[in-house]
Amino acid sequence: MTYSRNLGALLLSTALLTAGSAAAQKKLVAARPKPKPATAGYTLQGKVDAPDGTKVYLMSFGTTPTKDSTTVQGNQFAFKGRVAEPTWYGLRLPAVKRYAGLFVENHPLTVELPADAQQAPVVKGSATQDEYATYDKQWKAITMKAGPIYEMLKQATPAGAKEATPEARKEGDARFAALSAESKQIAEAYVQAHPNSVVAASVVQWRFVDFPDYDEASKLYKQLGPVAKASEPGRSVSKFMTTYDKTALGTRPDFAQADVNGKQVKLSDFRGKYVLVDFWASWCGPCRAENPNVVAMYNKYHGQGFEVLGVSLDGKKEPWVKAIETDGLAWTQLSDLQGWKNAVAVQYGIAAVPQNFLVDPQGKVIAKNLRGEELQAKLAQLFAAK
Repeated sequence: MTYSRNLGALLLSTALLTAGSAAAQKKLVAARPKPKPATAGYTLQGKVDAPDGTKVYLMSFGTTPTKDSTTVQGNQFAFKGRVAEPTWYGLRLPAVKRYAGLFVENHPLTVELPADAQQAPVVKGSATQDEYATYDKQWKAITMKAGPIYEMLKQATPAGAKEATPEARKEGDARFAALSAESKQIAEAYVQAHPNSVVAASVVQWRFVDFPDYDEASKLYKQLGPVAKASEPGRSVSKFMTTYDKTALGTRPDFAQADVNGKQVKLSDFRGKYVLVDFWASWCGPCRAENPNVVAMYNKYHGQGFEVLGVSLDGKKEPWVKAIETDGLAWTQLSDLQGWKNAVAVQYGIAAVPQNFLVDPQGKVIAKNLRGEELQAKLAQLFAAK
């Protein structure tokens, strides 16, 4: 993605075509200042109150992540480079616990990290960063509303308990759902107002791919302009939708992976039963919190033809097996112990856990991401009809 900085020069050269004679044109052309060459890359000048020698890291993410480093000298640091398009970078100073996220593009940029770590960094020189700031301000206003909800849940957690009372959790879920709806509204409004911005594509990536919401990602992707779709986050959203379609309602996915004993097990081995394919991990708090509900549903409906097939994104066997035993997960568990690179997770676009999909006795996907009361209601409906 590029932004023209030479519009005045373009208009001037067009105006010359109307000159009355060749001589006049030659004179005007000779007098015309030569346009400045496009900036070869970016320069990032930073300012921070930190000791000399403090390490600074500049990292990009995405399909081809990069990492550069330098040190602070006299409260200053600098980076140089080139990007193919405005790109989201993270600027980290671990020793002084400072971080800044910013869009880097091929222009002179400055970033100032205030002495108060709670204050936002000041970034200048990036038009894309300015675009992002309008969205970020609205997003942060929403995240500020989450604090009181967490505090309410904390206060409603009995001594020695792992979670709040059912009544408080129900209230918390309702309030978080309202915040989620509000965040969708600001994302939709931003995309509609900036359809060709890499920021708009990034918002769809961050909000509806990294925390998967296929329907919303698909809807907003269709509203992006060609430049935004061609950007790296735009391509990432497109890839997500293509992958996610493999488990769309009505599809018949299949895969094989090793269980805890090394035996290869296929999803299609369970044909004739309703199967909840549950993506989780021992280190995933929300997954572990949902496990008691899945256990209850398994115990209630297993005798009627309900199965659960766990796919773990663990990287080591010991914590995986321990979590299975601790949580009382009696169903088949699979993993290749590759963490986020789990082959099944990659195949089906699992970018966050917990996630699941429910297949019918013919192996067809009939529901996705059922948890809590939604899972209870769906299974009650299915087995009441049998």
